Order: sequence, then C-alpha cells, then structure tokens
Amino acid sequence: MTPTRKARQERDAYMALIQELPLKKIRNDREHTKAIAMVSRLMGRDLDTGSADYLDTLLILVNQYEDEHHAIDENMTPQQALRALMEANHLKQADIGRIIGSESGVSMFLKGARELSKAQILKLSTHFNVDPRLFMRSRTE
Repeated sequence: MTPTRKARQERDAYMALIQELPLKKIRNDREHTKAIAMVSRLMGRDLDTGSADYLDTLLILVNQYEDEHHAIDENMTPQQALRALMEANHLKQADIGRIIGSESGVSMFLKGARELSKAQILKLSTHFNVDPRLFMRSRTE
C-alpha cells in the first residue's frame, strides 16, 4: 500500500469516527455515556493512526468531564467514595460484588459493619483506576 493511500485510509477512519461522535467538550451525563461506549468499542483493538489519535483525544475529553463532574471528595469516608463511584459508573451493589468476589462483603462494607480486605481494595482500585487508600481511610463518622 502506498504511503498516500494509507494516509487517506487513516484520515477516512478518523473522519468516520468524528461523524459518529464529534470530538467536543462533554457537557452532560448522556454525552459522557456515549463517549464511554465509544471508548469501550475502540479500546483493545488494533487501530490505525487516525483512529488511535481519535481515541487519545476522546480519553482526554472523558477524563476532563469526570474530573469536573464525578471527582471523589478527599474528605469522603471509604463507604461514601464507593457509593460515589457506583453512582458515577451506574453500578449496583451486585456489580461491585462481582468485582470483589462477594456481594455480602459489599453490603457489610457499605453499612460500616466491616472493612474491605487488601485483595478487595486492590480489585476496586484497579477497576476504578483510583488510589487504593480511598478505600482504607478510617471512618470520620
């Protein structure tokens, strides 16, 4: 394939993505949900340069929206932080139970009846890409 033809194909792939979901500031949860769906669709695929550039820019826009609208307050208890993450990601207690391997453990944690194990904290922090200490702080209640 000639360099010109390859560049044209990459530009065409980029423009097709732009037409499907334009790269612009994300203004609400509906737009955020669409952007996350696009990120999920593109992640892990073998992308050409144009599509990879699109994904990189979309991730910046998603992170900016999440930082502005779904940031975790450093003064939250671990239970409040988990509830905020669940709400921001539209997850239920059963979903968190699947992540950490124990739905009853999630219930007891959210009620303040027990702490999470180190393994459960690692699974949550990896899943949500947050600092593990978010789930380890002592309760301030």
